[in-house]
Amino acid sequence: MDAGVDILCYKSKTVDNGAHPLMIRVCKDGKKKYVSLGVSVLPQFWDFTKNQPKKNCPSKAYIEKIIADKSSEFAERIIELKAEKKEFTATTLTERLTESTRARRTVGEVFRSQIENLKQTGRTGYALSHREVYNSLLKFNGHLSTFQTSTRCG
Repeated sequence: MDAGVDILCYKSKTVDNGAHPLMIRVCKDGKKKYVSLGVSVLPQFWDFTKNQPKKNCPSKAYIEKIIADKSSEFAERIIELKAEKKEFTATTLTERLTESTRARRTVGEVFRSQIENLKQTGRTGYALSHREVYNSLLKFNGHLSTFQTSTRCG
């Protein structure tokens, strides 16, 4: 049976600001496994019928980039496993991919990555404001070597 990968806004969970987390749903042999994208979106900015951000979503480009990257990462891995004729389940597939993507990054690395992503998507104003926060935290704390693992958006 073919494996399927979908992105959806997980309505049954709500984070502090009222947003819902975006999840990857991997289906294989009737089994489903959900993995968080590390991004949350407010319900008024999500089109639940098309499973994508609405045009008025303030973080639309950023969210679409994350969705495209993760979807292609899962699809590529599925193709590799099928080409090698290796058996896999939804659980083993998600575990293999999340182990490699959960690399620990410092807060400074996350900030620099976010600033670069904003610059690449043409959101220079936001990139500058993130840079200001980064510099302020660096000045206040002297370093940004604390580790973090997920990102929220929306």
